[in-house]
Amino acid sequence: MGNHKFKNLCLSFLLLLILSPSFPASSGAGKQVAPVQSANLIRGISTCLNRINIPPEEMHWVYVPFSASELHTEIPFLFLAGQLITNGAVTASQCPAGGLGADGYANACGLSVAMPTVIQMQNIYDDAIMKAWTDVGVLPVMLKQLIRYESQFWPGPYGSIHYGLGHLTYMGAQTAMLWNQNLFQEVCALTPGGSCGQYVNDTAVFTLLNLMNATCPTCVNKIDIPKAQQSVHYVAESLLGYCFQTAQVIYNATGSLSSIVVDYPTIWKLTLLSYNVGASCVSSAVSTAYDRLDKVPLTWKEITSYIDDDYCLRGVGYANTITEKFYNFPP
Repeated sequence: MGNHKFKNLCLSFLLLLILSPSFPASSGAGKQVAPVQSANLIRGISTCLNRINIPPEEMHWVYVPFSASELHTEIPFLFLAGQLITNGAVTASQCPAGGLGADGYANACGLSVAMPTVIQMQNIYDDAIMKAWTDVGVLPVMLKQLIRYESQFWPGPYGSIHYGLGHLTYMGAQTAMLWNQNLFQEVCALTPGGSCGQYVNDTAVFTLLNLMNATCPTCVNKIDIPKAQQSVHYVAESLLGYCFQTAQVIYNATGSLSSIVVDYPTIWKLTLLSYNVGASCVSSAVSTAYDRLDKVPLTWKEITSYIDDDYCLRGVGYANTITEKFYNFPP
């Protein structure tokens, strides 16, 4: 084995031990973990924010709308309708089973009754999504599509481990703050006492997760709409933290800067892969593609062709779904 490959394998193994969001040593509840210091966190030079050299075939999701109205959708979301009915925002007593199926999703009648509110709810975040592009640098179409896929625009908890519009988990929140100092400082300022020190601890993590939960029994549509809209910012900052991590993963796997190894759309697709199934899937695929193809830049198709693990393939499907053609944006 050549020195180049040996070095890459060692770096990749170290990455799995330290950076994977699912590895207990770095993400267990109750542990204090210092925020990462890395050149990849410098926004001005990060591959994640350097929107250049975009292949035309990627523009349908990398395109930035001129106004929030271009993000408007009218999708019949059964889960969202079910949550609106369950939480009392919509009354469907005239429907069979009160408008709900056994799984908590709306039935056909329930959806029909809830549809005006469903349309309203899936578009109340569009201005916030555009603002997140300006303030954070996360692509609007990608962000709306991720929220659509994760939560169908219902900003409450899902089960006992997923929170808010982006269905962030405890380990996901910890990872995001480890890699995004701006997010960490913003969240710390909102913790009891206004500070959480130098470490990403339980207080910081649960503060971020609570910022994601905008359900409100006494509010219109049973949602604290301003809080829900503000939570879009934290979803975007969390995604940016994952992208910063992905840039470091690429460097660790190849020994080369992420801006050399992948283009702008590819680093964001790899970020979505990591957000869904973890950094180890990214590390393994990038390392293998880099060694075997001996070329840069690497495309998303080339990198993912070396993924055969079912768990990691789930993340590939996730990224492809979020970035598939949806709007009639150019080209």
